Amino acid sequence: MSIAAFLDPVALLGVAGTSFAVAWAQNGTTAAMSGLSALRRELWLKVQEQADEGHRAVLRIEHVVESRGLSCADRVKSGGAFVSAAADALANHHSLDGFQAAIIRLAAHRRARLTAMVRFWENVADCAPAMGMLGTVIGLILLFGNVSDAASIGRAMAVALLTTLYGLVLANVIAGPIAQRLARIAGEQLGWEEDAARRLVEIGRREYADIAAAAQKRQEEAEARAARPAEHI
Repeated sequence: MSIAAFLDPVALLGVAGTSFAVAWAQNGTTAAMSGLSALRRELWLKVQEQADEGHRAVLRIEHVVESRGLSCADRVKSGGAFVSAAADALANHHSLDGFQAAIIRLAAHRRARLTAMVRFWENVADCAPAMGMLGTVIGLILLFGNVSDAASIGRAMAVALLTTLYGLVLANVIAGPIAQRLARIAGEQLGWEEDAARRLVEIGRREYADIAAAAQKRQEEAEARAARPAEHI
């Protein structure tokens, strides 16, 4: 039997197209685009290498902050998108509370994006067998609607079986494994990003405290200087 017997472009496009369309409708355009873009980015990501680079960037940020101050933290541009954004927040906020709030928002945004990316492919895998079964029902309708035509019976039966096959392959060989791999990568990525965030918060806690202490000292000195003329009078 030739492999051509297993190829029906119309049936394949119908099953794949409807599966992706349903997943798109369930998750929205942003999540769908995130899921599709993961095919060329996150799916091939080497998380350990990225984590090592991120931790090295955090060490560079700590060194820069200790030597030049918090305002220079954003000069470190390596470490990936998360660390770079966190460094910008560290440089542009003037209190620990503000920086922590920015880190929480940044982490929540990252988690939401990665979760939506995985969920899109999970929904494709969930929809594909049902869409294949829908094609099977259509094939059976065509079959019983043309029982007098032997040629059309064979065609209708082929459509019924091939759509089921395409749905199973899309769910279990393509979309399902992609979703599982992306879920693993997302979990590892969020793990090292949370660790980097904790280290940056510790840097901020130390440095913001020093800034607050210095500001308090300057205020006390200014008040003391302002009080001297009054005492003299």
